[in-house]
Amino acid sequence: MRPPKRIGFVIKRHQAEASALAVELAQLALSRGASLVFEKETTPVVRAIVHSFPAKSRKSIAARIQRLDKLQIVEQTDLIVVCGGDGTYLSIARLMWGRSVPVMGVNMGQLGFLTEIKRSEAMESLKRILDGVQPAISERALLEVTLRRKEKIIFQGPVVNDAVISKGAIARIIGLQIAVNSRWVHNVRADGIIVSTPTGSTAYSLAAGGPILEPSLPALIMTPICPHSLTQRPLVIPDHSEIQICLNHRPGHVLLTLDGQDAVDMHEDDVVTIRRFKKHSLKLISSPTRDYFALLREKLKFGMRD
Repeated sequence: MRPPKRIGFVIKRHQAEASALAVELAQLALSRGASLVFEKETTPVVRAIVHSFPAKSRKSIAARIQRLDKLQIVEQTDLIVVCGGDGTYLSIARLMWGRSVPVMGVNMGQLGFLTEIKRSEAMESLKRILDGVQPAISERALLEVTLRRKEKIIFQGPVVNDAVISKGAIARIIGLQIAVNSRWVHNVRADGIIVSTPTGSTAYSLAAGGPILEPSLPALIMTPICPHSLTQRPLVIPDHSEIQICLNHRPGHVLLTLDGQDAVDMHEDDVVTIRRFKKHSLKLISSPTRDYFALLREKLKFGMRD
């Protein structure tokens, strides 16, 4: 990997520790000759970076820092550094439609399966990348989710973790007809259903009783939410499949939610189509000190006894 010339920064808002770390990482990148791009809302952080340099060099430093929106950060950088949790990571990863940029996620939260890099590892990890050392990159599948209403596309968006169809606040179960590659699978009466990537298998799907999938597996998980039948179980299928879900019973408010970030109302007989995004994968820079199974043990206490 060539040393990145233009690095984007995405920071968890209103978290002082994330901002402070971003300043340190930015100082390192600037000292190595890189130019930086921050979100428009991070003016105080950019000001702190500029003022951390001697007064005589501040003008030239300021000229190497831009503030753009997140989509422009994806379009105009060689590397993106995320200081925050998985939600902050998802906010930028879900914009990887036109191109895929390596993302180094530094975990500033409690759990974090996407933000693999520890705060204590962040400086050394970025230093190695700036030195031209190839980082370990985990390729993660993205999904394309389309909501159709009477053959008209109502909504379309990307998914890193999961697409969820779920009922609103009223405690009434909804009805869903599930098909894979246009072949009927079964009907589900439940609070909803989660379609998850292997990356998202440790998110909502896991909480709903779904299996953990190693992220490189070419598979999708369909996990019912509180099904009204003991025979309804999570189902794992190949990720070259296309899933069609028809909302055939809507007793109240129903939402389609993507990665917990985008949401749209569903009407009865709406059809959601889910398939793998084929253009490219998400490039996640992995921890230099832990593999996926170590992450499971650390974050979920996987296999450990009380």
